[in-house]
Amino acid sequence: MKRNKIVSVLLIVAVTALAAVTPVLAQGQQPPIPTAPVELPMPLQALIAAGIGFLVTAGLKSLSTLLKSDISGWGSVITGGLTTSVIFFFNALLSAVPAPAQPSVAVGLTLLVTILSAFGIARTVKGFQPVGK
Repeated sequence: MKRNKIVSVLLIVAVTALAAVTPVLAQGQQPPIPTAPVELPMPLQALIAAGIGFLVTAGLKSLSTLLKSDISGWGSVITGGLTTSVIFFFNALLSAVPAPAQPSVAVGLTLLVTILSAFGIARTVKGFQPVGK
């Protein structure tokens, strides 16, 4: 079962990569060289924001039951602050990448987004299948 999932994810990544890379290679063009520092792609920023939001919300619920008071109003403030800080930190790290390595880092981040998207697509497709199978 797990092997089928890995195979399907790799197949989706391969098809997506071929669909995106083949037209560029057929034209004989190189991928564009970024002129600005490398930044986290928007899908990764959204994933970080969702993860931090989930963790902060769960932590505040636990803390709220422990303190026996309602502190749910602090959730959005803490989530916004932490998300901004984490994304700023990673963008600051990525801005230190030397100019010759920027295209490779950008491609690596795009590959990471593609793999995470493939896992999401595989999970979504699996959700459409009947439960008994």
